[in-house]
Amino acid sequence: MEIDWLATLAEQGDIAKSKATEVATLVVKPELPLEIASRLYRDVEKGARTFDRILSDMEDADVSDERLQAADALAELWSQLSAALANKLRELQGLPPITMSEAPH
Repeated sequence: MEIDWLATLAEQGDIAKSKATEVATLVVKPELPLEIASRLYRDVEKGARTFDRILSDMEDADVSDERLQAADALAELWSQLSAALANKLRELQGLPPITMSEAPH
């Protein structure tokens, strides 16, 4: 059975955008309970792992570079969501945020 990668990317994009909206809404709340932030972090990590498997399957299926670029953009979004929530959890625990330096180009 052949996978419709375009439909898969569209569906995964919708999931990631929905989660991004939820994260953006909640991480700005200073009174966000630790339990809710932790649950959201687990949800994002689960979504990221799921998408990593899809990306790996796409690479194995030798899909077009255009679709792989779209998939890489979604993987980056999941990574950004994870980092934002990790820092929110650190903030709620009174710890400094994790900062990452950019790799030289």
